[in-house]
Amino acid sequence: MTESQSINQSSKPLNSKKMPKWCKFLILALPVVISIFQVRSLDNDFFFLYSTGDYIVKHGFPYTDMLSMHSSMKIVAQQWLSSVIFYSSYNFLREFGPLIILYAINVLMLFLTYRLISLITKNEIISASFAALINILIFDPFMVTRPQIFTYVILLAEVCMLEKYVQTNKVKYLIGIPALSLLLINLHAAMWPMLLVIMLPYIISAVPLHTKSVNHDATGDLIMILAIFIVCIVVGLLNPYGFDNMIYLTKSYGKDNFNVIAEMKPTNIGVAEGKTFFAVLAVVFLIIFFIRKKAFAVRYFLLFTGTVLLGMMQIKGIPYGMLFGVPAFTYLIKDFDNTVILEKLKKIITKRIKVLIIIFLCCAVVLMCEGRFLTTSDIKMKNTAHYSKLYDIVGILNESEEPVYLYANFNDGQYFEFFGYHPYIDGRAELFLESNNKEYDYFNEYLLMLNGGYYYRNFVDKYQFNYLVVSKSLDTYLCSSLMHDDDFEAVYDTDDIMLFVRK
Repeated sequence: MTESQSINQSSKPLNSKKMPKWCKFLILALPVVISIFQVRSLDNDFFFLYSTGDYIVKHGFPYTDMLSMHSSMKIVAQQWLSSVIFYSSYNFLREFGPLIILYAINVLMLFLTYRLISLITKNEIISASFAALINILIFDPFMVTRPQIFTYVILLAEVCMLEKYVQTNKVKYLIGIPALSLLLINLHAAMWPMLLVIMLPYIISAVPLHTKSVNHDATGDLIMILAIFIVCIVVGLLNPYGFDNMIYLTKSYGKDNFNVIAEMKPTNIGVAEGKTFFAVLAVVFLIIFFIRKKAFAVRYFLLFTGTVLLGMMQIKGIPYGMLFGVPAFTYLIKDFDNTVILEKLKKIITKRIKVLIIIFLCCAVVLMCEGRFLTTSDIKMKNTAHYSKLYDIVGILNESEEPVYLYANFNDGQYFEFFGYHPYIDGRAELFLESNNKEYDYFNEYLLMLNGGYYYRNFVDKYQFNYLVVSKSLDTYLCSSLMHDDDFEAVYDTDDIMLFVRK
């Protein structure tokens, strides 16, 4: 190498949007490593998902309920394909089967998040850093063995396809979206309308309006996007329950009494998920406030505001705000020039300092992994202890010489369904609404009884319960009433669970 070549190479400016492949790999590998140390167990909903999958594989699609005691109520098994997947994986590898699917989906979600931000910013540093951060914040507690994990990757894939289309104007990138519609309507029909909602920012962006306050670069063809939108609606009919599956969301959510379900509550700073979400939003808005003014592309503005509002409305909506709102925000910082910072760091950071930084980062990662491991291990131990008590009760029920008419609450009902019993209610809350089952509003009746608004004895005698599994913390009214009822005897009593038997 000549002297002039050496001088030119050393004076070559750093690219603020590029980063070494090994560095990008380490950043993206970080959330995967941390997730491995987060102890995972099967989600509570897994038990009715497994039972549903078991029924479908053996008997076909159900149209009346086959799990609870209300065998005549109409149902829509809107998660049927997810149920079959979880059922099959559990039968193949027991608990490890669904968890392997969970971790595989998580890696795919990380890749798609990185891909989306890369399409928006063309900046590897921003893309890798934000994708890793989003994944770390979402994995615990939103990545669980439920159909929602399939929804996340399907919607991410959809936005990536839409973004690629508007940037290249090549129709081939839209062809796969109807296939995503087909998958989502069968995997998780309750969230199928989101696939259409996600398309709206791109449809509005393609409308030929021009104002100074917004940027209309790369909008795509309005007619083509609308055509795909319509095809997605038509494809949505290809499911075992037809139109009922497509409008499942409209009849199943937005109920005030669903606020008793943790994930359906409005996002607030009183819960860990709310604290994290609002902290992220605070940083985002702070950056927006101080950043130089620039036109916000229509599709990104709508994607950001829509999904962030969804995250603020319900805890369940937080992942959508993280996965779509935060990447849309990165459009505003895509031109951030950090070459000056990189040049100064290059001069300041010696080899010794590099070693110290690496040691510090390794220690931070180890401490983070240890913290997540201890926290999630404690949660799993509590869940395992709870299910071991329910398993003891299953043993008592198995010894019954008469038909079992079982009361179990919203949280525990599915566990008994897993063992073939038919309790009063389970975690499929929306199925117990009259708007869905066309029979009776069992969920409202359950809440009335739970809060003492329905005399316990009228409730117990109506369904002729001879076994009642009650939680001392949740079924407070029912538990205290049965303890003073001479017709019932407590045959199993722990610190949080009791089993009453009719004498």
